Amino acid sequence: MVEKEKVKEYWVNSARYDWYKARKKGNLLERLFYGLKIKFILSLTKYKNKRILDLACGTGVNTFDLFKRSGKTMGVDLSSWAIERAKKNFPMIGFKVMDSEKLNFEDNSFDVIVNTGLIQYLDNPQKTIKEMHRILRPGGIVVAEVPWKYSIYNSMFLRRIITGKKNPNDEPINRTYDRKSFIKMFLGFRCLRIRNFLTLVLYGVFRKK
Repeated sequence: MVEKEKVKEYWVNSARYDWYKARKKGNLLERLFYGLKIKFILSLTKYKNKRILDLACGTGVNTFDLFKRSGKTMGVDLSSWAIERAKKNFPMIGFKVMDSEKLNFEDNSFDVIVNTGLIQYLDNPQKTIKEMHRILRPGGIVVAEVPWKYSIYNSMFLRRIITGKKNPNDEPINRTYDRKSFIKMFLGFRCLRIRNFLTLVLYGVFRKK
């Protein structure tokens, strides 16, 4: 519980990074990184006309591109600051403040859930994974991202450039994963594929059993 409160305090009150602004107006590396990242995410599964949830959506940097594939897309995040920025960036999309461990949706509400920059910060990822399983329809898809254990992103210099932070290690929890530990977390899902993006992060595509 202590770790969870630290994480909540950090993301709700301390973190102030606008991913959408970085993609549009950041330095060259930021713009290239986020542009390539969303193209990679969109290549992993089918999104057209699906009911999509962008979980831990931040300021909506990925949500808008998902919305262009399906108007039935919405985003949620723990940070009220991020959600307010997302609403200003994309007023046509529904955004809500929500805890990933207590998602205020009915069972079988979504066809696809996308989450990036979430799992590594959770004290108990299984609580969130169970919630994703609950709100996905049978056969629904999760596209999840985690930091790769052997990534060059573990370089402090590179992390400073990409995140724009002077101290990227100020985050209270930031775990890394290999393929085996990533797949093992997703109980109740069948792993369809694992892909490595730019030797930085792993993306997993999981189908609800």
